[in-house]
Amino acid sequence: MGDKVSVLIVDDSAYMRVVLKDMLESDRELSVVGTAKDGMEGVEKARNLSPDVVLLDIQMPRMDGIATLQRVMKESPTRVIMLSAMDKVDDQLPLRALELGAVDFISKPSGPVSIDIINFSDRIIEVVKASAAARVEVLKKAREPPPTRLRLAKARKETAKEYKVVVIGASTGGPRALENLFSALPRDLPACILIVQHLPQEFSASFAKRLNSTRGPEVMLASDGARIERGFAYLAPGGRHLKLAWRGATSLMTRLEDSAPVNYVRPSADVLFASAADCLGDRVLAVVLTGMGADGANGARAVKRSGGKVVVQDEQTSVVFGMPKAAVDAGVADEVLPLESIAEKILEFVED
Repeated sequence: MGDKVSVLIVDDSAYMRVVLKDMLESDRELSVVGTAKDGMEGVEKARNLSPDVVLLDIQMPRMDGIATLQRVMKESPTRVIMLSAMDKVDDQLPLRALELGAVDFISKPSGPVSIDIINFSDRIIEVVKASAAARVEVLKKAREPPPTRLRLAKARKETAKEYKVVVIGASTGGPRALENLFSALPRDLPACILIVQHLPQEFSASFAKRLNSTRGPEVMLASDGARIERGFAYLAPGGRHLKLAWRGATSLMTRLEDSAPVNYVRPSADVLFASAADCLGDRVLAVVLTGMGADGANGARAVKRSGGKVVVQDEQTSVVFGMPKAAVDAGVADEVLPLESIAEKILEFVED
């Protein structure tokens, strides 16, 4: 990678190609090395120009964004960011793109005029620059067979005193990592799991369903004031902070808040982790998975201070070693593990 991050823009709208090019080149660290009007041209230019990042529209004639992504990741793998108007696309398509190796996706504004995308300039520049650090060797891996599902070694007596919670934070690369993790966990896990995955609100429900299809612990979208149960996982909805709170002396519930973003994100892993530490102290395991930024590090510190444990995903299996690195640099990681070892660590914590 040179001094500047090289970007290829693939969009069927000539207007959007110009807008995006001007937007990206307003940052001195970015350089648009080419544009393409459809997927066929995009595949060719990705092969010839070897860009650091491809900004790829999902909906295009001749070859749509998903087919283009598959070709690019097979023939000239690189970091691909999907871009689309979310009011015009099947909510499963961005999740499918992430499964196929896309780094991230950005929602175009839903307004009638495409120029509204300029309001997202800072976000697009941030994601393109951060995506340049993504590990292509992790992204280009074909969807691997589900890991062998782990089994519980012993039954646990369900008492409030032994209530244990696993809290997970993830961002870029997280959807695939979470699917892998849940494919290895037993459905009858005698603990609750709460998840913060940085996703737009439009995809929260469909991602919960996707995780549920792994046949691990049952996954549902968290709602405010709902009692949490062992063997279930609760996903924070996009745009709202997820917290854990006591309901009476013997049961726990989820709380959703619209308070200000933390670490520029809402939901935030820091918020979830800190609330779990406050409620359960040493009965909390915090897991920090792949993702850009530093969300989760401060919350993991709160978990450690309360006697809980912290596990982070290692650099080799992370798409972006941002959130895990922040936790490591903060000195709060008890263990740094490859993704395939984290499910076993969760069982070890639950059965201890």
